[in-house]
Amino acid sequence: MKLPQNALVTTLVGSLLLSGLSAADNAEKPAAQPQGSVTYFDAAGSNTAAKADGSTATFVNSDDPAVKDIAQYGFKMIERIGGMMISEVNQELATREIAQAVGIMHLKSLELPKPVAGKPTVTAIKRTSLMLRDPRNAPDAADAAALDKIHTQLMADESPDKMLVQKVERAGQPVEWRVYRPIAASQSCLACHGDPATFRPGVKAALDLLYPEDKAVEYGAKEWRGVIRVSLTAPTTAK
Repeated sequence: MKLPQNALVTTLVGSLLLSGLSAADNAEKPAAQPQGSVTYFDAAGSNTAAKADGSTATFVNSDDPAVKDIAQYGFKMIERIGGMMISEVNQELATREIAQAVGIMHLKSLELPKPVAGKPTVTAIKRTSLMLRDPRNAPDAADAAALDKIHTQLMADESPDKMLVQKVERAGQPVEWRVYRPIAASQSCLACHGDPATFRPGVKAALDLLYPEDKAVEYGAKEWRGVIRVSLTAPTTAK
């Protein structure tokens, strides 16, 4: 799916797509909700998916004064994490063949940012897509709503939102704020996300071995690839 000329194509997207599941993705698994288990509303209140568990998630305006600080902090975290991914990928590709690097670029040492007093706390980091390479990166219902929103914008020839923000509420749990940023494929991504017929020797075999259900191929440069998302909780108010 090709992005409009004025759509977001960030400098970090190429290397993001070469990475696999990060340690931070694993960190969020205990709190993961079954897909389809949350009720979702857009800012106008229209129901886009429903389940009877009483949970809700709402797309909110990132410029809302009540949300702005959390949204901006989440966006900065995405940029920081993206920079770390680029650094790791560049380092691996400088010393290894692509076929070897495919199974290594997982940011296994990545940890969630440590809480900072007075700042939102990052509780999870995730990358996901409508076309997955690793099934462990599958979108949950909230992620799917964000992906669908971007997909709908692109199908209407609109520029996708630079940032999406959701407020996820579950009974008895702190509010979870999710900040999403679209990512697209750069030319360098095509080394293992493009046409398999053009891959260097060993790359397809490595992908078949590691990701037998791989759907993240046949992309072109500047095509939308998915989203990177951070989940946050608001700073604790001092008593």
